[in-house]
Amino acid sequence: METKPFWEAALYSVDPSLRYMIWLYEMPTWLLALLIVGLTVVISLLGLSITHRRLHSSRMAALIDNGTVGWFFSGVTVLYGLTLGLLTVATWQNYSDASGIASEEAAQLAVLYRDLSGYPDSVSQPLQRELREYTEFIVQQSWPAQRRGMANDAERAVLTDFQLKLLRTNVNTSAQQVLHGEAIETFNRLVELRRQRIESIGNGVPGVLWAVVLVGALVTIAFSYCFVVENLRFHALLTGMLALMVGLMIFLIVALDHPYLGDVSVTPDVYQVVLDKVMVPLKALPKVP
Repeated sequence: METKPFWEAALYSVDPSLRYMIWLYEMPTWLLALLIVGLTVVISLLGLSITHRRLHSSRMAALIDNGTVGWFFSGVTVLYGLTLGLLTVATWQNYSDASGIASEEAAQLAVLYRDLSGYPDSVSQPLQRELREYTEFIVQQSWPAQRRGMANDAERAVLTDFQLKLLRTNVNTSAQQVLHGEAIETFNRLVELRRQRIESIGNGVPGVLWAVVLVGALVTIAFSYCFVVENLRFHALLTGMLALMVGLMIFLIVALDHPYLGDVSVTPDVYQVVLDKVMVPLKALPKVP
């Protein structure tokens, strides 16, 4: 019987609802944009083709005042535009926060690695090796799981093992005691940042807000059908442009909604830089002439 590696067996879903959305983020960004914008425009034009013919063949066409409809249409579009704008800012803020957490966590890893070099070699080298392995685990195991909306609980076990070895380190001199205190403080900050990173995996627009966005899109586009425009092609052009803008805004919110999913996502590059530039054994560093 084939068994899974321990890190795969330790995966768990941060937000169960994400499993139904993963297929969207597995698409290339251009295909996702084409799907969302294309569906929005096509559905809008189909609705217009049905209502335009019925509206102009009925008596209501003579009763509709485009000026009055335009006044109400302006109010609807302004309210809906504000909603989309605020959601776009909120999703961008979530993305920026997740990126900032990753950057700060990588910085704390680099600081802790440097602090460990102040211990005697018999103590510092095993601890630095453990910390390097933990950072490699984040890049190689935790990040692929996060890109599927999942957290890797095995990462906690690796960090706990490092914690036990750090806390059990014996310090003899007063200078080493000060250094040890700084190292523990940095480690505590690292644990807090890890918690924030795990929590940010499930960050996203709540379902009720998505319902408002989609219903608002239907209402806004349907309002454009109420104008009396004799030329169907010209009316389709106006409605299509409106649907295009609505689709683009919805695509932008979807693309930024979950900071670790899809092509537009936070990458582990900052951790890799720490591995390549900081967590390098002294023997591997080039000699300064």
